[in-house]
Amino acid sequence: MLVDTSAIVLKTIPFSESSLIVILLSVEHGKTSVMARGARRNKNRFGGLLQPGSLIDVTYYYKPTREVQNLSNVTQKYPVWRIHQEMEKMAIGLATLEISEQLCHEHEPMPEVFEFLSHFLIWLHKTEKKTKNLFPYIQFRLAQLIGIGLTWNVSESTVDSEFFLNVENGQISEKADNGLSFPLTKLQLQYLRCIVTGNKSKLLTDMFPGQEVKHLIYHMDAYFQYHIEGLKDRKSDAIFEQIL
Repeated sequence: MLVDTSAIVLKTIPFSESSLIVILLSVEHGKTSVMARGARRNKNRFGGLLQPGSLIDVTYYYKPTREVQNLSNVTQKYPVWRIHQEMEKMAIGLATLEISEQLCHEHEPMPEVFEFLSHFLIWLHKTEKKTKNLFPYIQFRLAQLIGIGLTWNVSESTVDSEFFLNVENGQISEKADNGLSFPLTKLQLQYLRCIVTGNKSKLLTDMFPGQEVKHLIYHMDAYFQYHIEGLKDRKSDAIFEQIL
């Protein structure tokens, strides 16, 4: 069966001296692996469009008995080349794609995740704003989209209290539960409040120091690892050490 669909390149894996295995995410078919034969030897065949984060239209031959499908054709849907030319954008972009690839399942449609990633990648390509502090926001939103979102249980009248991210029950509250809980600093709580209240523009400033953001990323990673079996550490995190 011939499949024509729009897709996001989540990941590429070298295969032999000349080919690539490309992991795609599409609305209709979820995560799908395709073989791009000759992509490493003759870059002109696919026009350099198989980089992680590329938004493309693809044609591939699908057989249900085959784990890796054969890619036939690729065309660009939206340009996002600036993501790979600027360090901050590359860091947040690759980390977002890496965690998304792990959270998506083979052949399981995840249209909300696809839509979120599409809009985010286009915005990331276009924006001139600071992006280095955005990853905890990405983690928070992806958790919502896959059904394990955190619950905000913070009263405005108790903003000076001590607050916790409770990993087991998924609550942000002034009480630590009996399981794994992380105390939140005032700045970390403020960061999360910006997400919950829709005030995301503050996340694009320097008001949140790098160490605060790193610790919040760690807390969110522990939350994902508790609720998602087999989640691996991200290789792209090494880039964050250069920008945070």
